[in-house]
Amino acid sequence: MFSKNIAITDTTDGLPNPRRIWAVIAASLALIMSVLDANIVNVVLPTLSREFGTSPSTTIWVMNAYQLAITVSLLSFSSPGDIYGYHKVFLSGVAVFCVTSLICVLSTSFWMLTVARVLQGFGASAITSVNTAQLRTIYPRKYLGRGLGISAMVVAVSAVCCEYHPFVRKLAMAFCDQYPPRPAGFDNGPDLSPPPREEAKPEIR
Repeated sequence: MFSKNIAITDTTDGLPNPRRIWAVIAASLALIMSVLDANIVNVVLPTLSREFGTSPSTTIWVMNAYQLAITVSLLSFSSPGDIYGYHKVFLSGVAVFCVTSLICVLSTSFWMLTVARVLQGFGASAITSVNTAQLRTIYPRKYLGRGLGISAMVVAVSAVCCEYHPFVRKLAMAFCDQYPPRPAGFDNGPDLSPPPREEAKPEIR
């Protein structure tokens, strides 16, 4: 009686190549959105302060609200991912993020914008909390390190672009012209933007 070694192929080891590419693109785009929204508000804080007539120390809560929401809920969303599935938590986070982004655009008061940013942070937290876990179902085991590297590169490039890339900064400033609408009563509000710098004139001796 002869024994034969039969290689068993695990059909659940990652997605087939066409679906894998689209899954990586979708996960990367969602990750880019969540990372960009964490820091891109820095560019428009003076404009928001001027439009809403709030002090700079108050306006900074538009950014703090988003980051605090991610911090307090990042680990909490990992548990529902284990129970209900990472894909469902990921799609729920994308849906919440998109809806709250629309609310941010339609905000007519500072506190409405701040509350929307908190909810937006929860959506971003749901996206990022299951992002790494999803890589196990997207990539085969032998390519898992490649998937982790791509994910880390997307986070790093997104964080750098929102601070230093001129196109992203111009896009944020152009978007701020429509976001948020000027509230009633603040048409002639105080201008809290920093004064322009005066160029030093060379001394003539």
